Amino acid sequence: MEGVPGLRGVALFTQDDDTPVVSIGESCDDAQSVLLDLSDDSEYRLRTVPHVPVSPEVLAVMELRLLYLDTRDTAIRLGNELAALTQAAKTDALTGLPNRHALDLDLDRIDAASHAYAMVFIDLDGFKAINDHYGHALGDSLLKGYGLWLSRVTGPWGRVYRMGGDEYLLLMTDFPGPPEAFEAWAHERLQIPFVDGVSASMGIAWRHEADTVSDVMRLADQRMYTAKSDPENAARLTDRRAAFRREP
Repeated sequence: MEGVPGLRGVALFTQDDDTPVVSIGESCDDAQSVLLDLSDDSEYRLRTVPHVPVSPEVLAVMELRLLYLDTRDTAIRLGNELAALTQAAKTDALTGLPNRHALDLDLDRIDAASHAYAMVFIDLDGFKAINDHYGHALGDSLLKGYGLWLSRVTGPWGRVYRMGGDEYLLLMTDFPGPPEAFEAWAHERLQIPFVDGVSASMGIAWRHEADTVSDVMRLADQRMYTAKSDPENAARLTDRRAAFRREP
């Protein structure tokens, strides 16, 4: 407030709010307002104690500066909203896991990089009976809980996706061992019957077993359904001939 004799306070308000955007010095709540008309949607009021006339030139400079700040804030807000919408489009609303859209994006990236991977299709057996008998609230909790379990046991070795309903997919890219070790780990860790009457059937397929990503996924899906109908034979269907490793 230096350079303006007797000026004890300055405050800037939005048009529809009596809480100052910024204030300096003495309270200006009861002071006279000077309207800074930026646009139809953005107006500010300037108050000073005591009232000081502001020249048109100074008002014009202030209005331009405020218009710039409003435009910048709008761009930031819209950018944040777009980022949130983009993230929501890749996230399962119930479990918080990546969804099918996120999987497609990740597969495109991994396929372009010629990175080795295994797909594990997982389907919960007995879930419908739990859902029908105890209600959707418990069913939803079960889906979230199993998704959390999968994510925790997978850790940094891969990523878990909810495909819809009671189906999940594990994309394993960094398991520290050969296929035999991974399959033993998967059968031991991913099929934990943590709820009475609910178990998990799964099918595993490796990148080297098919020509395309969709074919690998289809193979894992077929093996999962085979596991549902013949659990004892399912473990013998996975091709274990190639070592699981990063491509050079």
